[in-house]
Amino acid sequence: MPATLARQLSDSDNQGIRLTSASLTEPSADAFAVQRETMALNGWLTGGYKVAIRPDGNSVSAPMAHITHASTSGTAGFERPAVDALEVEICFVLGKELAAPGNTPYTRQTLLDHVATISSGVEFLGHRLDDGSKAPALLFLADRLGNAGYVLGEEVSVKMIDPGQAYPLTITINGDTVFTGPGKHPNDDPVAAFLLFANALTEPVAKGRIITTGSLCGAIPTPARAAIAISGFTTLTVTAASTRED
Repeated sequence: MPATLARQLSDSDNQGIRLTSASLTEPSADAFAVQRETMALNGWLTGGYKVAIRPDGNSVSAPMAHITHASTSGTAGFERPAVDALEVEICFVLGKELAAPGNTPYTRQTLLDHVATISSGVEFLGHRLDDGSKAPALLFLADRLGNAGYVLGEEVSVKMIDPGQAYPLTITINGDTVFTGPGKHPNDDPVAAFLLFANALTEPVAKGRIITTGSLCGAIPTPARAAIAISGFTTLTVTAASTRED
């Protein structure tokens, strides 16, 4: 079953179309297997992980492919068959391998000792499911939590990960202001989901991988062609496009 669902999600991703959630079989314990199979089918490398905290307090994560690095001037381009929405985030770039914790759980400090840089970033969402994030939970998880890719922005101060912050943030798309801050992290702490993820690891995460932990602005819909300007706690300009044929 993981191979069948992975093929359906992969075809949907590459064609930029949405599947009807009700027509699919929700995976049981195989959601992560579907993620891995989807990546393998396409030969996509895992450039990082999108991590979050489930309502029951457990860690949930998905591998990210299609990671672009902004230029030194803070500009980037991003294209996928389907680009539906964006999220401005704070992410962590690993400076060394993050091993499974074994009998010694990570603390906030020992986890951050593995981080080379803290950066701004833009996650792009490209839903393969017609219900998007409202699809059955395990089906959405199998769909890599809707991730289409990521743009890594500039390095930010370590103070940006202190809990309880309000982030100055303004976002425009094609000249129209679509978000004016303050931005807030959904967990009130950018490190919280990262720490939970690290302590749930069963295999290592390689040096250089990106860990991103939640939107500061919610999910903002994007048109098929979007000139995105981000300012406030970071400055970033991204040209994004959906390349599917309507």
